[in-house]
Amino acid sequence: MKEIRIGLIGAGWMGTFFASGFYNVRKAYGTEVVPVFEAVADPIEAAAKKAQDTFGFRKAVTDWHDVVNDPDVDLVVITTPNFTHAEVAIAAAQAGKHIVCEKPLSTSAEESRKISEAVVKAGVISLVDFIYRRCPVQVHAKEMIARGDLGEIVTFRGAFDCSYCADPSTPMTWRQYAKFAGTGALGDLTSHLVSLSDMLVGSTMGKITEVCAVWDTAFKQRPEKAGGAPADVDTDDQIYILLKYENGRIGQMSSSRISAAKPCAMAYEIQGTKGVIQYDVQRLNELRYAKVGDAANAGFTTVDGNTLHGEYKNFSQLNGLGISYADVMGIQAHSVLQAVADGKPLDIDIPYGYYVERVCAAMEKSAREGCWVKVDEV
Repeated sequence: MKEIRIGLIGAGWMGTFFASGFYNVRKAYGTEVVPVFEAVADPIEAAAKKAQDTFGFRKAVTDWHDVVNDPDVDLVVITTPNFTHAEVAIAAAQAGKHIVCEKPLSTSAEESRKISEAVVKAGVISLVDFIYRRCPVQVHAKEMIARGDLGEIVTFRGAFDCSYCADPSTPMTWRQYAKFAGTGALGDLTSHLVSLSDMLVGSTMGKITEVCAVWDTAFKQRPEKAGGAPADVDTDDQIYILLKYENGRIGQMSSSRISAAKPCAMAYEIQGTKGVIQYDVQRLNELRYAKVGDAANAGFTTVDGNTLHGEYKNFSQLNGLGISYADVMGIQAHSVLQAVADGKPLDIDIPYGYYVERVCAAMEKSAREGCWVKVDEV
């Protein structure tokens, strides 16, 4: 049995999701490689203590330096706000720790470059939280495309809509300030769509090479705190992007954090000459597939996630029952534990996260300047 000792930095709701994923690894995968909950840090002592009590961390501290410099910690998991990622991740790399980092990687492409360089120099294993790539039906979708079920891919269209800022009376958080978040819906949501595009159509259409974006801050002021005075919002509420791919095909993405009645609605459609697939995360275990040219059976059919898809079988041994978002977090947690144990890099490591940040930086530049922008020029 190989034990990987975990240090969690940030014990908020996202930190809890990550910890739950690691917690479920032993149950789903056995004891070949398992996490040990070594240390948790949060500036709010009560949050750190709660995580310690819930998951069994051996130590709870309020200073993240105590986790990064702890000789008993192998893997540092960073789930703090965007503006803290660079300092924590670089320090962790310099301390020889393997790293899991929430996305976006930082507040700018330049900061992300520094993180990537530190990780490469240190030679540590890393992962950025592009969690939707680990969903078993995404693995099946990729296999369908590679097998030629969709024929030649014509376009990718993706949308990520959320409602966490749909009410203009919702008070400011760090996400509304560019100095803390970098961007708004773009970095928080669109980055997931870029990652899914790479996974699903990257082998056929190639990477995104050029973008043209428009964005909007619909609610330019919010209460600084509940019942407080208004404060200025300087990050984007919604963004729409046209895309060009390496092979000349075009695509489209959009993201919004002000979509009323859509708590978390990420969806995409991939059009091909022989077929079409659609996905909606609100139906986590389903793909919709339509075969082109079969007039007698026209329309979409539903492909249910099952034990033949990705790592579904590790969390549900029966078809039809489905798995949860927390289970997908377990799949991702196991992938990084296994990578650390084997000393092999992952597909969504920090250098890849830096690439995604460059794509998003091109989108930001385009939205600010009102023109097409080439990713290679950012």
